[in-house]
Amino acid sequence: MPLLAVLALPTTVNADSYWLILTYGERGVTGGGGIEKIEMPTLGSCEKEGRKWDNSPTQKEKSKFRSFHCVVGK
Repeated sequence: MPLLAVLALPTTVNADSYWLILTYGERGVTGGGGIEKIEMPTLGSCEKEGRKWDNSPTQKEKSKFRSFHCVVGK
């Protein structure tokens, strides 16, 4: 009977998800911006990839119109 009780109980699952939100462009300018979301495996990897986006070497200078946010979802 105890085995049946263990199987019948719901298991706790870590349902957190981590999302990297990338924004670019100037607000209020027609066709001047965008947003992209990318699911990430961990919060740490989200922050690491976000910093890469923010400090991209493909840009000649740091853009004030490019930013990132890491969001934890369920």
